[in-house]
Amino acid sequence: MWSMTRALARAATLLVVCAIGFAGCVYSTKETEKVTPTPSAVVMQSPQRVYNYPEGRYELQGNGTANSPYYWVWIPAGARSVPPPPPLPPISSK
Repeated sequence: MWSMTRALARAATLLVVCAIGFAGCVYSTKETEKVTPTPSAVVMQSPQRVYNYPEGRYELQGNGTANSPYYWVWIPAGARSVPPPPPLPPISSK
C-alpha cells in the first residue's frame, strides 16, 4: 500500500508540474502591420485681407516689408476703393 500511495503521489506531482510548465508556455501575439505616414506638403494660406461688416469693411494693405508695412484701412459701405497713402515728401538739406 505504501508503494501505491508513493506512486500515486509521484504521478500527481508530475501531473501538476507538467500542467504548470505547459500553461506558462502558451504564447500569443497579435500581428499588426506598421504603417509609416507619408509626409505631406503643408500649404500656408495667406492671411485674410478683407473683413466685411454691414457698415463697411477692413482691408489689410501693404506687403509686410520695411518699405511697405501692413496697415488696416476702413472702407465705408458704398465706397469703391481707397488709394494708397501718398509718399512722404523728400527731406531737403540746406
